[in-house]
Amino acid sequence: MAHSILFVDDEKDLVRSAQIYLTESGYEFHAAYDGVEALEKLEELQPDLIILDITMPRLNGWDVLRMLQQDPEKANIPVLVLTAHSRDAEKARGWQLGATWYHSKPFHFDELLMIIDRILQATSEPTE
Repeated sequence: MAHSILFVDDEKDLVRSAQIYLTESGYEFHAAYDGVEALEKLEELQPDLIILDITMPRLNGWDVLRMLQQDPEKANIPVLVLTAHSRDAEKARGWQLGATWYHSKPFHFDELLMIIDRILQATSEPTE
C-alpha cells in the first residue's frame, strides 16, 4: 500500500508539480492550500506524512503545527516543514512546535524525495 502525503502550500504551481512528482514516485497525494483546509482534510485523512508551508492565508503553518500537537490523534503524524523561512530562529521554532524535519525552499524534488523516504522509513520502523 502506498504511503499517503498531505501537501499543504498556497503556491498552486508548486502543489501541482509536487503532485505529479510524488504520485509518479508511488505516493498517494492529497493537497490543501492553506492551514484551515489542511485541518479540514485531516478530519477525514490519516496521512503518513504532512508537508507543510509556513506562510499561508487563513491559518499559517505555525498554528497548524501547534494544533496538530494538541490533538492526540494527529500529534504522531510526522511533519516536514517546507518553507522559504530559513533563519535559525525559525528552524528552532519549527522543532519546538513538533516538526519532524525542516527544509528550506527553493529545493529539488529529488532531494525532497530522499527526505520523505527517510522520514517514512524512520517512522515505520518497529519500536522496541
